[in-house]
Amino acid sequence: MSRPDELYIGLMSGTSIDGIDVALVQFGEGQPTLLSFHNHPIGAELKTQLGEISSPLVERTNDNINRIECLAKLDNIMGQVFAEAINQLLIIHHIDPERIIAIGSHGQTIRHRPNGAHAFTMQIGDPSIIAEKTQIQTIADFRRMDIAAGGQGAPLAPAFHNSILRSDQEERIILNLGGIANITYLAKDKNSKVLGFDTGPANTLLDAWFKKHHPESKEDFDRDSQLAQQGKVNSPLLEKLLNDPYFIQNYPKSTGREYFSLDWLENNIQCVEQSSSDQGIKIEDVQRTLLELTLQSITDAINGLSIGNYQVFACGGGMHNHYLMNLLSDKLKVRVHKTNNLGVDGDYLEAMTFAWLAKRRIEKLPGNLPSVTGASKEKILGAIYLP
Repeated sequence: MSRPDELYIGLMSGTSIDGIDVALVQFGEGQPTLLSFHNHPIGAELKTQLGEISSPLVERTNDNINRIECLAKLDNIMGQVFAEAINQLLIIHHIDPERIIAIGSHGQTIRHRPNGAHAFTMQIGDPSIIAEKTQIQTIADFRRMDIAAGGQGAPLAPAFHNSILRSDQEERIILNLGGIANITYLAKDKNSKVLGFDTGPANTLLDAWFKKHHPESKEDFDRDSQLAQQGKVNSPLLEKLLNDPYFIQNYPKSTGREYFSLDWLENNIQCVEQSSSDQGIKIEDVQRTLLELTLQSITDAINGLSIGNYQVFACGGGMHNHYLMNLLSDKLKVRVHKTNNLGVDGDYLEAMTFAWLAKRRIEKLPGNLPSVTGASKEKILGAIYLP
């Protein structure tokens, strides 16, 4: 049983590389409480380095990079930045580190290859440094045990969603609109298995295309789809993108920015331009088409579940894009709400997930759902690093 004073910290840096979310979570009776939170910036140079190390395109075109040394250096740097983010939260909110039972750190994903004979996933942000710099025991490396058991290693959030957001009154879909979009289906029948998987890109391609063509912009994303609203959907390009095998692949499945990369997009644009008389697709039309890709792939995934009446609750950065949320509501024919309506801050739901997973690890309880990841069985996830 949880004591009312059980405090954990969850740490999340997603595929968008737009900042580090730190959540201080109190566990006790009933729903966990988000006591305080902090969004820690990632510097522009570090963002660039993380983007390069996680890009298959850079690996193929820049043979002068000593990738092993770059990887080791970034692992150290991210450990330092993660520790700094946590200490900043503790200082701002006057919290004694000794009150924290553990930190759950997702790490920064730089490669996710969950399929094939040598499946793997890799996150950086040295947890030894986090534990040493914060003097708090740190739990990390949550995904690899699930992959070792034959799973995808992702998504892991559906287990937490099931723990706190399931209702016996309605069918619910929790939609994460981060760099990659993923859905969790929570049936009101408690005996029904939880389903969840990555549907494809949410913001990762939208952000990458915008940043490439607006390098001087003070923002790294197309706020409220202002650029996309200036364009129109290019039907041949949309059809080409949606024909990618990932979208028709059965779940369990997961993906990342190394698959849905700028390289992937530009290759598809080139194919469409070469097969038509089009002299070049406008920048704003590509942006609007990418938005439609996000909308259509999410809609197809949800419709493919063949659920009757259901409610959708969104979390992640994309929930602040009013244009996207309105178009998605129109496509699904159901109003898409935020998880905030359920009493859980959608900006910090993923960070809270890793606080919960850290608690599960300390208590030696499983953290995965085989119905979601495809693992052979439930597994205790994460490795413990002591200060």
